Amino acid sequence: MAKNRNYAWYEIAEITDLRDMLEKSSSSFARHKAFVFNTEGKQQTINYRDFKDQVFALGAGLCDVGFGPGRKAAILSESRWEWGLSFLAVACGNGINVPLDKDLKPRDLRFILEETDADTLFTSARYLDVALDLRSHLPCLQYIVCFDQAKVPEEKTSAVIPASELIDRGSRLLKRGKSAFSQVRVDPHLPVSIVYTSGTMGTAKGVVLSQHNLVSNMMDMCRAVYIDEKDVILSVLPLNHTYESTCGLLTPLYRGCAISYCENLRQIANQMNAVRATAMLGVPLLFQAIHRKIMEGIREKGTGKFNAAKTAASFGSLIFGNSARRLIFSALHKKFGGRLRLLISGGAASDPEVAKLFRALGITFIQGYGLTECSPILAVNRPDYFKDEAAGFPLASVEIRIAEDQEICARGPNIMSGYFQRPEATADVLNDGWFHTGDLGYLDDDGFVHIHGRKKAVIVLTNGKNVYAEEVEACLNHSRFVLESLAWEGPETPAGKVEEVHATIVPNREEFDRYCKEAGVELTDQLVEEILKREIREQCTALSPYKRVRKFTIRWEEFDKTTTRKIKRYLYTEKVKRTDG
Repeated sequence: MAKNRNYAWYEIAEITDLRDMLEKSSSSFARHKAFVFNTEGKQQTINYRDFKDQVFALGAGLCDVGFGPGRKAAILSESRWEWGLSFLAVACGNGINVPLDKDLKPRDLRFILEETDADTLFTSARYLDVALDLRSHLPCLQYIVCFDQAKVPEEKTSAVIPASELIDRGSRLLKRGKSAFSQVRVDPHLPVSIVYTSGTMGTAKGVVLSQHNLVSNMMDMCRAVYIDEKDVILSVLPLNHTYESTCGLLTPLYRGCAISYCENLRQIANQMNAVRATAMLGVPLLFQAIHRKIMEGIREKGTGKFNAAKTAASFGSLIFGNSARRLIFSALHKKFGGRLRLLISGGAASDPEVAKLFRALGITFIQGYGLTECSPILAVNRPDYFKDEAAGFPLASVEIRIAEDQEICARGPNIMSGYFQRPEATADVLNDGWFHTGDLGYLDDDGFVHIHGRKKAVIVLTNGKNVYAEEVEACLNHSRFVLESLAWEGPETPAGKVEEVHATIVPNREEFDRYCKEAGVELTDQLVEEILKREIREQCTALSPYKRVRKFTIRWEEFDKTTTRKIKRYLYTEKVKRTDG
């Protein structure tokens, strides 16, 4: 549904930097919950005033041990409220954060810490051994700050400072007016974060973002999508990724929301229920999994019954709005805590059918588009101004243009200054203020951004036609028997002689088991191949003949993915090509 491109933006409070944001939020939402979390099985909370006091105390404690403007502090931890505490303490002192992916191998972590020359590492008890090992290899790493009271080998106790100790020290200094941290004036144009991203094509690069980049994106997001102090955000994605740290941490703090961290992705519904979440950010694979579970329940109870309820909800919504849908599907809403109203998908293209189902149930579902280099959002669909087949409508401060080769280019205050110590890589993507995204697409007549796929993932056939791998995969993934797929040129194709599209399919084992049980047959390789051959043929009928998959291989192991659950294509295409060549 799209109305007109002049659809009004929401009004917002202007902020200049993260310290300004924190001070204003602690004043406006002082007693509101900032975080909801579990400690030893008991639900705990911290309000905005106390959170701001702890951020400033930690900042003052860091300042007292010599950490100051321009110094770099890395964060290696699971998602928890102390992640945001450390990030903001560093930011409010003009320091630079280096968020680390906790799933990286030690050699990759060493590379990032050594390249950035980080001298402080925030971590938790879970990763303390990894942190200590890193310190033993890196002369630059002076301090390890642990969020927890953890057992440390006696010979290494001097290397670890409990965060609570720094907070207590800083609090005392602030009360006596003895900390230089109180006088810090944030320069919003200095770097605040170096985020390493390898993406789907490999090659890790550090994206340099400033506070100005981040807060401009935060404000733009809130102009487009309404959240406020009544919202409870369930955070499920890794905080080292800019999508979650900007949209799932900093933006909710700017608007006075409460944030709770999901401890187990298999228990999302239960955790939504426990905190009565109203909103959640996720990636397409996560929402597809939830969609699949809902559809399983619908099939078990009968699709006819569901379709009748959906029709009644559609008529009721004409008079009573979304509350009619929520009432008719109240049993499902109760499973999610009864307050879930908003789901936002990002990181990859979302299936329009997923959006339609959630919307039919009375839950607003929208998708956005962005990259780490853009802090990260460039465009987003809005609750009342959307096209499910589009990636989104450009944010208020963002300009989008399409290059001659259909590459999407963007300009705005949210665009990075460049890649850390990579001038050539920076020059490849930044030209006259325009960031070249590497994505191919177009702008429609209403101004919405549509994406074909990654420039490097295009399959060029010998007849000169281009096939967008992501478009083919979206069709294949519609099948309930396909868990995930990867479309490409194939393992034995000479360069420049691609005649047909190949696919690697990961079967959905649960669906095959269910099929065999209902049909009373045994699961065999031949059966799987026959069903997948039929499914591929049926799903590809929506594609032009030259785009259809002609050959496929089966793998039962899921593909390796990035932190936003996108397949690392280079592991399954480039490597094979190099080996064959």
